[in-house]
Amino acid sequence: MNIARINDLLKKREGIHLEFKECKEEIPANIFETICAFLNRDGGDIFLGVNDNGKIIGVSEEKKEKIIKNITSLSNNEQKLNPSFILFPRDIQIDGKYIIHIQVPHSSQIHTTKGKVFDRSSDGDFEIKGHSQIAEIYNRKRAYYTEQIVYPHLQISDFEKSTFKKVKEYELSS
Repeated sequence: MNIARINDLLKKREGIHLEFKECKEEIPANIFETICAFLNRDGGDIFLGVNDNGKIIGVSEEKKEKIIKNITSLSNNEQKLNPSFILFPRDIQIDGKYIIHIQVPHSSQIHTTKGKVFDRSSDGDFEIKGHSQIAEIYNRKRAYYTEQIVYPHLQISDFEKSTFKKVKEYELSS
């Protein structure tokens, strides 16, 4: 992401796809609630070292690498984020201060942190407790990923025969 795009985001208010978190020397306690909520909704951008008004506070230059490494490690730890989802935070220097940007994509799965499901609405992360609310998330995600849709009237004759031949040839060459 380029600096101009980052500056544009920093001028915006927190919302369903944007979160600012003050962070000087360690990961904010609720960071994985936001990551989980973004994965469960439509994804978004998290900026560490930025206050709620979009003002750059900065992350400690001495601690930024450790923070990045911890976020990456914890995102790959099913005890923290289940199922795990490896994130790639990166540090950016703006006006002599460092911030950390975490771009969180939309996921096809429902994620939990600390055994809880979170979803994003407006500028907040909300714990989802009811079975019907969790079912709504599944239904919303199903619309994005066609591999989970059953097509009951689809017949073998609906496929092109040449495709089957290509797949068989590919399998034999592998």
